[in-house]
Amino acid sequence: MSEKTVSNLIIRMVLDSTEEIIGTNGLKAMLNYGGLITLFENKPDYSMEKSYTDEEYGKLTASWYKVLGTSGGKAVFRMIGKSSGKRSIETGLFDSLKDLPGQEKLYKMIEFFALGTGRGKVSREGDVIIYDNPQCTACINITTDTAVCTGLNGAFDEYAAWAGVTGVRTFETKCKARGDDTCRYEIKPA
Repeated sequence: MSEKTVSNLIIRMVLDSTEEIIGTNGLKAMLNYGGLITLFENKPDYSMEKSYTDEEYGKLTASWYKVLGTSGGKAVFRMIGKSSGKRSIETGLFDSLKDLPGQEKLYKMIEFFALGTGRGKVSREGDVIIYDNPQCTACINITTDTAVCTGLNGAFDEYAAWAGVTGVRTFETKCKARGDDTCRYEIKPA
C-alpha cells in the first residue's frame, strides 16, 4: 500500500476551486468519470493531515485531462490554481510577510508553499524565482509533449499579485508528463 503523502487541504482546495470554475455538476461529472465521486460525497477537511496517496492525487488530476483534453485541462487548471492561490492568501497564511518588499514577499510565499506541501525547492537565478519539484504527482499517468501542471502557474501568479510584483508570470519550463525529470516553474517577466 502506498504512503499517504498528499494533505486533505490540497485535495479540498482542488475540489472547491474546480467547483467554483466549472460548477457543482461539472465537478461531479469529473469525479464520476475518474471513479472518484466519493470525494464529492465525503469532501476532506481543510487540515494538513495527509490522507491521500500520490496515486490518488494523480488519478484526480489525470481524469480532468482525459475529459478536457490537454489544452482544456491546462486552461481549467490554471484557473483552478488562481482560485486556490486566492483561497490560501485569504486564510491569512502569508500575513506575516506583508511588510517585506515585493520580490522577497513572493519568494517567501513560494517557500511557504514548498514547506506546506513538503515538496520541491525554491531558488533564484537573477530576477527569476524558481520552484523545482521532482516529486510532482499532478502529472502522474499523463504523457504529452507539453507542460501540463498549470495549476501552480495560476497559484503563483496570484501570489505575485498579492505581493505587489507586477509584470511577471509563471511558466512551467519542465514537466514530468513530457519526460523531464522534474516539474520546474519560473516566475519571470511576462
